[in-house]
Amino acid sequence: MRRRIDTDSSEQRERQQRRRGEWERSLADSRRAKELDPRDASIPANLAPTYLAVRQWKDAQQFALRALATDPNNTIAAFSLLGTYLNGAGDVGSARQTFDGFPEDTKRLLSPARGYSAGGEIQAIVGMRVYLDVIERRFADAFQALDKQAATDEFEHLRRIGGRVALRVLTGQTEAAKSAGEEALSLVEARIRQRPDDTFAMTELSWVYLALGRNADALSLSRQAADLISIEKDAVVGPSFQNGLAQIEARAGAPEEAIKRIRHLLSIPAGGGVSIARLKIDPVWDPIRNRPDFQQLISGLDQIGPNK
Repeated sequence: MRRRIDTDSSEQRERQQRRRGEWERSLADSRRAKELDPRDASIPANLAPTYLAVRQWKDAQQFALRALATDPNNTIAAFSLLGTYLNGAGDVGSARQTFDGFPEDTKRLLSPARGYSAGGEIQAIVGMRVYLDVIERRFADAFQALDKQAATDEFEHLRRIGGRVALRVLTGQTEAAKSAGEEALSLVEARIRQRPDDTFAMTELSWVYLALGRNADALSLSRQAADLISIEKDAVVGPSFQNGLAQIEARAGAPEEAIKRIRHLLSIPAGGGVSIARLKIDPVWDPIRNRPDFQQLISGLDQIGPNK
């Protein structure tokens, strides 16, 4: 019992340290917890996203696999393992093969979390199953996968509607995106009126505004979400909203701001969402992909941090 209490205390401290950006202390406490209880899958599961954030891909993969060997339904480890493939090597094939091998409950739970912890990126809107199709540009499959997801309550219904809008924007289907945006607009705006601090709904509505050509509104709302969940307030989730803002900036006529933001994210522990390998393959960056400054960024010549 004493060992379990010590382990729980260490895990709680580690989570707090991560959110404060105390990465080395977080890793040290997790390693100590692992020594106290080497059979507890939650400990390597918590180590994996920390190593992912600091872009130590091999360590992240090792601990994610270790956690899943003990608990195949551990969604933290599952998400981290997929991140090591996508962000570490840009290996979508291995990510898809791994995802397909997960238990069905785990696949379902890899859809966005509820609340601010869902993050502010396109992946958060559509969920991992659909995002794997997006990143391979299999958009017809992405629409089918999105429509197959169960909409059991208002949140899931809005997420599906918002996801459809975002997919239309990504495919460049301007009129279809506008039509989908008009359908979604009143529903998502009503959600925000009910819950003004719902950053997930803000992310959805930003993409709806993009679909409607309301770029200034998209930028304003995405900045608001990024301010609510800033990196200073939460070093774990904050980078996701900064990345989400950069995605909006890249598509709303603010490419210099987007590239400046990405460059900063590459220089800090934000490997859960931003890496050179991921930037090279994600279609969300297509509007700025051919810019010389973006090409220089993904070449690694002017970036800071262990992204290779």
